[in-house]
Amino acid sequence: MPIPKLKEYQPKQGTAGFRTNGFSLDPALEGAREGITTMLSLAGRSDGQGETRFVKNNSLAEEAYALHCDDAGVLAEAGGETGAVHAAAALAQLALENGGVLPACTAFDEPRFGWRGLSLDICRHFFSIGTVRQIVDLLAFYRFNRLHLHLTDDQGFRFESERFPLLNTVGSHRESTLIRKHGRSEQDGVSHGGYYTKAELRELVAYCKARGIEIVPEIDMPGHALAMIASYPELACYFDEQNPVRVATSFGVSEFSKILLCAGNEKTFDFLFQLLDEVMEVFPFEYIHLGGDEAVKDEWKRCPNCQKVKKEHGLKDERELQGWFLSRVSRYLNSRGKKAIIWNDGLCASLDPGIVCQYWRPFLAAGNRSTAHYANAGERVIGSDFFHMYFDYPYAVTPLKKTFHYEPVLRGVKKSARGNFTGMECAVWTEWIDTEEKLFFNMLPRLAAAAEAGWSKQRRNYHAFVGKLPSHYALYERLGLAYANDVEKPKPFWKQLKTIKTFLTQNTHVELPGGGV
Repeated sequence: MPIPKLKEYQPKQGTAGFRTNGFSLDPALEGAREGITTMLSLAGRSDGQGETRFVKNNSLAEEAYALHCDDAGVLAEAGGETGAVHAAAALAQLALENGGVLPACTAFDEPRFGWRGLSLDICRHFFSIGTVRQIVDLLAFYRFNRLHLHLTDDQGFRFESERFPLLNTVGSHRESTLIRKHGRSEQDGVSHGGYYTKAELRELVAYCKARGIEIVPEIDMPGHALAMIASYPELACYFDEQNPVRVATSFGVSEFSKILLCAGNEKTFDFLFQLLDEVMEVFPFEYIHLGGDEAVKDEWKRCPNCQKVKKEHGLKDERELQGWFLSRVSRYLNSRGKKAIIWNDGLCASLDPGIVCQYWRPFLAAGNRSTAHYANAGERVIGSDFFHMYFDYPYAVTPLKKTFHYEPVLRGVKKSARGNFTGMECAVWTEWIDTEEKLFFNMLPRLAAAAEAGWSKQRRNYHAFVGKLPSHYALYERLGLAYANDVEKPKPFWKQLKTIKTFLTQNTHVELPGGGV
């Protein structure tokens, strides 16, 4: 049985005539050809004598599909191009589990949630576009449909801007990076940087489209904007030419977190609107993420321009000033046919309706700052609970089983409002992930567990899930990807504590093979 589990599956006697080296495709599904080819190739070579056909079935939803597999061949019916890629991924997994042989069967499948994504931070540590494409293939293999690209932060700006070239010559590079290895936290003194060209990103857009995946670009504001402010210091409330702001070389919420984009300066919005125009030219999809998290508002409190705006608009405090800021940018996106997403830190009374909330802190606050309250008011929500879905944490903090059993719908949500939870995203923040080995080790097999949480209804069977993993481990090895192969059972509590302590104080690579567990 594939991961995530098929909604309906009926095994039959015998095996199916299945070929991975050729298939026929309904012209209505032509846009999925590359994605189907890639998914089938992951099954290895299968030279069955039957025909493999992909046809469009207009009675099915876009992501839904049905499989009919017998000795005559394979018929995959799909509601749309995305469903066709999902069908190919399911066929590949069925064959992988059975040594390259496809069992005879019928199946029907569709997702529980319409939004199933991965948020990838390429700011704290930059990874090549080739690495991102590898991740996209894994997302398609596990039937995800969103890649959330965290393109801007305090530690780097990763999007090519022709209108604001200093974002790349200044903002895309930092002088050093804080590391925590061998029992010490220290700056490594090594320059780190990079950004994706628009040509690379347009190619990535096409690559994702062919695999049924939409990209959600994130331009974080008003905080986590130090790379932008280092490039154009006039965007901040205050700047000192004798002591210029620099791209951050350390992580977390710190003194530099107080340096925000100025809410009382029209130049801020002129800059953001022009930058977002560039982003929208590259990414043709519906949603753009505006961040809105961890904005320490000390400078706003003493900035006369920010205080003037707060007074003019009758805003109660700086939190509502941020709501006004994000709403203004959201309205600009709306005027261009786009919709905004923000982290749940930004929820407040002054926020415009219609902005999608992505929660990472599930019980942040009460009242109009509560995510449950927001959903109950009819607004849409994406779940990214950091207790379950943050893959930068060690497995000792977030065991595989914990991710597998994640439920995105929060307590306190009315039954009538549960449909406002549109889906889930897992997240890989890369403060302490500085190599491809560490990146994939932290993602695999967690990505498979997260896929189950986004696709399948509750009452999932973890024991059955673990039983499927060996064929996936074999695939990771064939693809040359690092993965964690001993995390099916949570470690004893004392071992978890030891690993966590080592991670926090001595060695961020503690769980890697040879990393000092």
